[in-house]
Amino acid sequence: MLVSGACAPVQDDEITVYAAASLRDAFTDIARAFEETSSAAPVVLNFAGSQVLRAQIERGAPADVVATADEVHAQQLAAVGLLAASPRTFAENALVLAVPVGNPRGIAHLTDLAAPDVRLVMGIADVPVGRYARAALERHAAAVGRPEFPQAVLDNVVSFETNVRLVAAKLELGVVDAGFVYRTDLLASDGALVEIPLPPEAAIAAPYPIAVTKRGADREAAAAFADFVHSPDGQRMLASHGFRPTG
Repeated sequence: MLVSGACAPVQDDEITVYAAASLRDAFTDIARAFEETSSAAPVVLNFAGSQVLRAQIERGAPADVVATADEVHAQQLAAVGLLAASPRTFAENALVLAVPVGNPRGIAHLTDLAAPDVRLVMGIADVPVGRYARAALERHAAAVGRPEFPQAVLDNVVSFETNVRLVAAKLELGVVDAGFVYRTDLLASDGALVEIPLPPEAAIAAPYPIAVTKRGADREAAAAFADFVHSPDGQRMLASHGFRPTG
């Protein structure tokens, strides 16, 4: 099994899986288990923001399987005829507000993100975690009657990142005060990040779809991998990394 962060040449007998950055730990385990229990080809993993994966596939990247952190990018690939079948949701994640351990800035509530001099990190608007974060801010603003709130928070963002793992890295380094990541990133931080509960109106569940592409050299093998993700073993591994399996 190989893990890559960018497009790379692959062999004809390999299954190339393009997956959202937040799936790195879970899919590394799943790919290893798939290789051990299947006679199918080895799995090559490529991780990036979902918007990057979509762009790579649209430009001809040799992906056999694609798994994104939202339905938007998967449906866009389907709309232009690049998927062999409709995407199927295999898991859900949850958006969380996280701070570095110790919470030096004393962030206690979502509203604190609009305070002066708070330093935030967030995903860019095209990456799912960035879009979910903006949606959470908008929902809270509508609930409390503060239309200016989302922009006040965005004005405090000092770094916009292209995938959620880069957001989590800035938080773990302690160079920012708070940021939005997924619950799986919080668990993967081994205590380096602490969750600040979001108000109910700002809670967002993130569906993760998977699909076989039309460009793959072996659709049967690619479909076998996608089926393994949906299998009881695949679902257990997803749950162990903090995902909510959907079957």
